[in-house]
Amino acid sequence: MTNIIQLQHAARLHGCEIVAEVVTITPQVATMWLRANRHNRPIRRHHVAFLAGEITRGDWLVNGQAIIISPDEEVLDGQHRLLAIIESGMDIRSLVVYGIPRDAFRTIDTGAVRTGADALYLHFPDLTHGTVKCLATAVQWCVRYEEDVFATGRKRKVSNTETIEYVQAHPSLIQCAETLQGYPHEARPLSLGTGTALYELFQRKMATLAQEFMMRLYTGEGISRDDPEWHLRHAFLRDAQRSAKLPSAVKMKMVVKGWNWRRRGMPTASHQVITVQTNDSPHIKIL
Repeated sequence: MTNIIQLQHAARLHGCEIVAEVVTITPQVATMWLRANRHNRPIRRHHVAFLAGEITRGDWLVNGQAIIISPDEEVLDGQHRLLAIIESGMDIRSLVVYGIPRDAFRTIDTGAVRTGADALYLHFPDLTHGTVKCLATAVQWCVRYEEDVFATGRKRKVSNTETIEYVQAHPSLIQCAETLQGYPHEARPLSLGTGTALYELFQRKMATLAQEFMMRLYTGEGISRDDPEWHLRHAFLRDAQRSAKLPSAVKMKMVVKGWNWRRRGMPTASHQVITVQTNDSPHIKIL
């Protein structure tokens, strides 16, 4: 019986029946391979869409991660990647390893997943771990704002490749993260990652005012009860004492409202200025 999955130039690994080859997988080939599956696992459609986007954007590279096939042609690892090839309608090159026993499936993907911070640290080895963690979080929020889902519950996974490219395109993010890390650790009103995103977005509008606003927000220096920064600090430090805390998206929307008040040059602020109302539009604009 002819195997459905054909590896024409596979290299046999020394001392075993396992073979491996880097091959071009077309949507037609991916469909044929999946038809050979007898034990399809539950599909995470959002992950298929994410991988299809990576392929469509040209961000897919041969990286050593293999599609793993058992001797009876069961796809042990790679089902989502094959579905993404079909969804994208594009060919990819991938390592394929054939001959892994099905019993070995339980050991696949048991290691830690490489995060955006991990990828950034490998790409920017001179940055501190703290700065890299800030950047990884900040990129997620900046992308959400740019895609107009900043203050909604909907999320779009940002790939490690996108994260690296975003920081390369916006090096001012690094300066924002390092500046916020230089402020006192005590009584920080916001996490450094979310603050870095806001700082970056604000400074694109008015750099000098953004520097002043974030310094006043994080340090409390030179502010009074008439300032939006005072009301933000008061609200967030009080929230830190509660068991049920405000979601990060709500807190960031509150900061944007305070920033917009400052940008308008309004003389005095109250708690109402930064309050997020239930009837507020989920679409938020930074002035």
